[in-house]
Amino acid sequence: MLSTSTDPFDVARDEVEAAIRKARSMHKEWQRLLQAENTAESRKFQDLQKELAAELSQLSLDLAEVDASIKAVEDNRDRFHLSDAQLTARKEFLAVSQAAHREIHVSLSSPAAKNKIDEDQKQMLLKRQKQAEETQQRQLAQESKAFLEEQRLLQKQLIAQQEDELQILEQGAQRLGQVAHTINGELESQQKLLEELNQDIEKEMERMDVVTKGMGTLLKTSNKAQIYSVGGAIVLFVILVFLILNT
Repeated sequence: MLSTSTDPFDVARDEVEAAIRKARSMHKEWQRLLQAENTAESRKFQDLQKELAAELSQLSLDLAEVDASIKAVEDNRDRFHLSDAQLTARKEFLAVSQAAHREIHVSLSSPAAKNKIDEDQKQMLLKRQKQAEETQQRQLAQESKAFLEEQRLLQKQLIAQQEDELQILEQGAQRLGQVAHTINGELESQQKLLEELNQDIEKEMERMDVVTKGMGTLLKTSNKAQIYSVGGAIVLFVILVFLILNT
C-alpha cells in the first residue's frame, strides 16, 4: 500500500521506463519472428510471446502504481510540495507510458497477427498430417516389402521341400525299379527252371511210357492199372531192400 508521507513516483517512473524499453525491444523481435518464421513451429517465438505477455502484465501493475502515486499527490497536496506543472508532467508521463503499453498490447492481439498465427497453425497441422501420411505410406511400403520377402522365402522353402520330396520319390522309384528288375530276373530264372522241370517231366513220362510198354509186353497185358500196380510193387520192394541195407 502506498504511503502518503513519501513520494513513490520516482521509483515507479524508473521501473516503468525500464519496463517500456524492455517491452519495445522484445516487441521488435516478436514482430520479426512473426514474419520470418512459422509461429506454430518456432519455439523461440512462442517463448518470446509468453515473456512479452508477462512483461506487459508487470508493466500494467507498474503503471497502476504510477497512477496511484499521482492520485496520492492530488489527494494530499499539502504534504507533497509539487506545482501544478510537475503534477501535469507526471500525468503526461503516465499517459505516454499507457499509450506505449496499449500499442504493444494491441499489436499482439491485432487481426493481422492473429491471422498470421492461425495460418501458421494450419500450415503446421497440414505439414504434420502430410508427414503422418508419408510415415504411414513408408510403413505400409515396408510392411508390404516384408510380406513379399516373407512370401518369397516361404515359396523358396516350399520349392526346396518339393524338390527334396521329388528327389526322395525319384530315389524310391529307382529302388523300386531295381527291385522290379531283380524280381523280374528271379521270375525269369524260375520260369526257366519250370520249363526245364517240365522238360524233365516230359522226358521221364516218355521213359515211363517206354517202361510201361516194356512191362506190358513182359506181362502180356495192356492194362495200365495192372502195369502201374506191378511197377509200384517193384518200387516198394526196392525201397524196402534199401531200408534193410541201411538200418
